[in-house]
Amino acid sequence: MEILLGLLTIESMSGYDLGQTIRTSVGHFWNESYGQIYPNLKKLAAAGLVTSKAEKQKGKPERRIYSITKKGREHLDRWLQVPPQAEIPRNELLLKLFFGSQSPPSILTGYVEKMAETERALLQEFKRTELEEIDKYKQYPDAPYWKMVARFGQFELEAHLRWADETLAKLHKIAKTQQPTHSITRKEKSHAGK
Repeated sequence: MEILLGLLTIESMSGYDLGQTIRTSVGHFWNESYGQIYPNLKKLAAAGLVTSKAEKQKGKPERRIYSITKKGREHLDRWLQVPPQAEIPRNELLLKLFFGSQSPPSILTGYVEKMAETERALLQEFKRTELEEIDKYKQYPDAPYWKMVARFGQFELEAHLRWADETLAKLHKIAKTQQPTHSITRKEKSHAGK
C-alpha cells in the first residue's frame, strides 16, 4: 500500500493512472496489479490515508481521483524510516542451472540466451527511461532519486548480461566435452542381444 501513497505524493491520480505509473516507473522491480490497487485504495481511504473525489469525463464514466492526506504522508514517512527487509529472490533459471547436469546443455543454453535477450531489451528501456522520462520530470524533487533507481536497474542488468556471456561460454564448452547421454553403450547392446 505504501507504493500507492508514495506515488500520490507526486500528484493525485485515479486507480488506472496509478497502475500505469507503476508499470512505467517502478514496474521493473515492484509490481502491483489492478486487483491489488483498487482494494488497497479502499483500505487507504477507510484508514484516512487518502481522500477521493469523482471527476467527470466527457463521454466516459466518471473516474475517482485519489489524493494523499496529511495522515497518509505521516504514515509514508514512518514507513520510510523502517529499514527494508531483505527478500530471498526466486529465480527459476538459476534453479534449473543448479541441476544442470540432469539436462542437455543445449536446453540450458536456450534458457540463458532467452534471458539475455529479454534483459538486453530491458536495459535499453532503462536507458530510455532515464534519458526521456526522468529528464522530462527533472523539476520534481524526487527526480534525482528516480535516476538513482534507474541506474541500479542498468547496473544490475549489465551484470546479468556479463554473467550470461560467461555462462554461455561455459555451457558451450560443456556441450563439446559431453558424450551423448542417450546413446547405448557396447555393453548395453550386448545385454540387449541376449
